[in-house]
Amino acid sequence: MSLVIYTIYIPDQHKRIAFAAKVRKLIPQGKTYIPGKRNGIYQSDLGIKADVTQKELAQINALIERRGFDCHESTK
Repeated sequence: MSLVIYTIYIPDQHKRIAFAAKVRKLIPQGKTYIPGKRNGIYQSDLGIKADVTQKELAQINALIERRGFDCHESTK
């Protein structure tokens, strides 16, 4: 199993919070946190950490696509 990190650019703060709430509903076992800087490259406003199923991952990807957000995926 590998860790996948999604960096999603959402300029509007209210839309960021609404998006995070939607994702949180999709994966209720997840933990919400405020991430710090990673190697000084990017700092986000919030994060959700969880082990997800393929179905949950597909739902999250569909939500990102429907909203038209710019998303970058990286693995660790």
